[in-house]
Amino acid sequence: QRLRKTDHIGRYGGEEFAVVLPDTDEQSALRVLEEIRQRFAEIHYPAQPQDLSCTFSCGIAMLQPGLDGNSLSKRADEALYKAKHGGRNRVELFSVD
Repeated sequence: QRLRKTDHIGRYGGEEFAVVLPDTDEQSALRVLEEIRQRFAEIHYPAQPQDLSCTFSCGIAMLQPGLDGNSLSKRADEALYKAKHGGRNRVELFSVD
């Protein structure tokens, strides 16, 4: 319910999804995906012997002039890798280091 009618979400791989947020700057994308991450963290499933919880790691990459889809995907994957290796349950922006 956080996404707009112009936004798109779809399965990108086995456990990966792509979210496309047209006409959105980095900080706005970060806010949207951080809110989604927080909502995932609120999900709890009662189970035995221990309750299950949900986490959400995300990598954000911005489409720029001259950047093709493969490069954009690679940047998002690099940001996701950073999120997962930074402790999981995080949202990270791609940055050229």
